[in-house]
Amino acid sequence: MRFTSHRLASRQLKRFLSIAVAVSVATTIAIALPTASLFAPIAPLFAQESRTQRIRFAPGKDSATVRSAVVRGTRDIYVLGASKGQVMTVKIFSVENNALFHVLAPANSNGQRRPLREGVVLWNGRLPETGDYQLVVGSSRGNATYQLQVIIR
Repeated sequence: MRFTSHRLASRQLKRFLSIAVAVSVATTIAIALPTASLFAPIAPLFAQESRTQRIRFAPGKDSATVRSAVVRGTRDIYVLGASKGQVMTVKIFSVENNALFHVLAPANSNGQRRPLREGVVLWNGRLPETGDYQLVVGSSRGNATYQLQVIIR
């Protein structure tokens, strides 16, 4: 590698080092991934982030079911559009009976959402307004594998 000026040399060195580090990190991760389940200290490196997903009903259907899992300390947020006066029923089933959800009304003019119900496994209610409702799924203890069923009529 030939350096023609101090500034150019600095850029070339940074580029060389970043490539070397990237190769080193990629190699380390490739080696660590297959053995991650064997070592508890490695698990936090692969922690799940909270995620948001829109629920869409199939044409002609009034229900949808989502199957997923949530890691302790994170939330899955589901967004679905509904109209004022419709009745929404939400049920959650989990292997260890540890998945719960909150129902949040559409955001007001300040961007805030009013909770309609918190920390439940079953909810049924007439919707107070038209807009995007949120179902926020979490765990009461540990990780939770769940099935979330939503019905809107």
